[in-house]
Amino acid sequence: MKKIKFTYKTVVKLTALTALSILLNCATKNSFMSVPLFLSTLYLGFNPFLSAVAFTLSFAIPFRLLYLFCSAVTAVLLCPAFAVLRKKKKGVGAKIIPLSIIAVIPFTIIGQAITVEAFLQGGLSVLLTLVFISSSRVIFIKNFNYKCAVEEIVCLSVFTFIIGVGFINLFGFNAYRAVAIFIILSCSLIFSKGVSVAISTVLAFAPTFLSFSYSFFMALPTLALVCALFSSRSKFLVALTGILFDLFTVAVLKVYGEFYYTDALYSVFASCAFLFLPTKLYSHLKTKVLSLNENTLSKHAVNRTRLALSQKLYELAGVFSQMKSGFESLKREEISTDKLCSRMADEIIMNVCESCPSFPSCKQKNLPDTEELKNIISVGVAKGRISLIDLTKNFVSKCSYCNSVISEVNSLIARYKDKTRKSEEIENGKELITMQAGGVSSVLKSLALDYSKSLTVDSQIEKNVGETLRKNGVTYREIMALQNDFSIEIILTLDSGGLDVSKIEKIVSKSLGQKMNVCYKTALSLNTCSLSLRPAPVLDASFGLSSTKKFGSTASGDTHSLLKIDEGKFIVCLSDGMGSGEQALKTSGTAVSLIESFYKAGIDGESVLGMVNKILTIGAEESFSAIDILTVNLFNLSCDFVKIGSPSSYLITDKSIRIIEGNTLPLGILDDLKPTAVSLPLTEGATVLMVTDGISDAFGSSTDIISYLKTLKSLNPQKLADDVLNYALKQENGKPKDDMTAVCIRIFKKAS
Repeated sequence: MKKIKFTYKTVVKLTALTALSILLNCATKNSFMSVPLFLSTLYLGFNPFLSAVAFTLSFAIPFRLLYLFCSAVTAVLLCPAFAVLRKKKKGVGAKIIPLSIIAVIPFTIIGQAITVEAFLQGGLSVLLTLVFISSSRVIFIKNFNYKCAVEEIVCLSVFTFIIGVGFINLFGFNAYRAVAIFIILSCSLIFSKGVSVAISTVLAFAPTFLSFSYSFFMALPTLALVCALFSSRSKFLVALTGILFDLFTVAVLKVYGEFYYTDALYSVFASCAFLFLPTKLYSHLKTKVLSLNENTLSKHAVNRTRLALSQKLYELAGVFSQMKSGFESLKREEISTDKLCSRMADEIIMNVCESCPSFPSCKQKNLPDTEELKNIISVGVAKGRISLIDLTKNFVSKCSYCNSVISEVNSLIARYKDKTRKSEEIENGKELITMQAGGVSSVLKSLALDYSKSLTVDSQIEKNVGETLRKNGVTYREIMALQNDFSIEIILTLDSGGLDVSKIEKIVSKSLGQKMNVCYKTALSLNTCSLSLRPAPVLDASFGLSSTKKFGSTASGDTHSLLKIDEGKFIVCLSDGMGSGEQALKTSGTAVSLIESFYKAGIDGESVLGMVNKILTIGAEESFSAIDILTVNLFNLSCDFVKIGSPSSYLITDKSIRIIEGNTLPLGILDDLKPTAVSLPLTEGATVLMVTDGISDAFGSSTDIISYLKTLKSLNPQKLADDVLNYALKQENGKPKDDMTAVCIRIFKKAS
């Protein structure tokens, strides 16, 4: 048994213990009902001396000298026994039964005449000891900080009943009625309707038992139900309801008997006491009760799983990051031209000169001249091969086998070129793998960071949204509200049959006071699904596309893509494969497909473009593609343009038309990629126009395009795209010289 330190909390507990003991002793005539409570406190490890003091003082009201003596005898008998058990660190367990029998012996033998009634009360005290141990554990040890088990609720109900009987015997029915009204009013703000009615029913047992009338069973639960209906309105309205309903039952219905004007004061006092306590206290208690109903263990398990997954993702990210560092450190060193020519010169001397009959005489004359031979080889390296005219006069005059030297030099240069080509292919492959490893590492780190954050569950939001759904006829099985500093996510588990997603969106949006959209719908079983709702942006976007192929071409080389990243972010990609026809279509389609796949994987834009450029560079010959990328974020109202070899785009607002220019070469031409990137704010009503060079060339200049755009009245995205394309076709007499595509994006405010 744990020793309790003497603190102010201990004083408060023992004061409450003394008051409860007094009420228990008033439950029946010649009652010693405080004995089970005294035993329960000793059992739970209260300080024996202080428990004995509280137990003895309980017989001072009403004052009974003989019972004071009996309580002292009981304390002297029990406290040493519990102290010994505690010192030996032995549990009480089943020993509580004989100890409780010892505790009631002084009261049944000394305190009153030996009668059957006395022994029955003693036996009842022994049985109630087990009940009071459970009740005292909830009140004094758990402090109502944990969800009660069913047996604990039953024991608390019995304990409340006996306390209620003692209270009525000591203070009267009206005083009890006032306390019951105060408790019911408070419970209406703290608990749900069902719990409030259940508590009021328990409160009705004591007066019903003493009065043999069911009036309290009719009045108190009905009062709880009426107050619960107004609990969501205001605290004052609940108090007023308590007063009016009690007056109605007392004065009009006279459920408690004859009415006296003084009877009305009790409900007024109870309601005033209810109003006196601060609302924050009730909110705190309500939050505490909601937290007791949470399945914290499963949520802890989820957070623990998320943390373990985060750690594993960080480890995997480290592996790919190490791969990237390893490939970067193993880059091939470029051999200098001078060193290359020296090696070739040595091989020519070894392969040609040493097998020549004149080599001994040439060697005596220090021929061939190594520097002269290196100069000849350097010319061949620069030209790709050498011929007789590339040899110096001195070399020709002194060498009898010039053709053999020329053949060997050209053979070495060809081998060098082939080796260089293969080496470059390997380096390009290594560089692509390096980019991919870096991109994957970045994605894994981002995921690890997301999963490292624990889920924060808002019980109050869960309750509010749940009640709103039920009021509107939507039944669900489970609800969870996950919240962070920026947004909230509502997850519902419900039957999939006859599911009206739009209705649920409207109800949840109304409850939270902000627009919510269903972003995920997952089937959990044949008849059950899960919906995830997240905040929706205030703005939305509509799109328009118009295109045509080059006159006489079999296919258009222009390709487009629209990729939705989440509820408020999307990417528009427009690719123009160089030329027209099937090859251009294949090139632009490959570029768009790669960009879309990498963005879906969550790889950052710079890595995406670098990888796509590298793939096109090392791919088929002349796989060039102009790329125009627009990323729109409807949450923070911003857009990002990335242009690689593409013509100008246009941001159209009510006040101006802004040009977004690009001045880089298309993808697949150069290894080094330097795209043009521009970030701009978005406003309601803004329109973005993106075109391929077939349209820009037909107009002639950006000035001509802007002049034409100013003449258009409608900014419907599809009509705008059609008008721009038709005007461009008109400029070329309906026979386009290149593939033409216009893409329009219109930003607008969603309807309420």
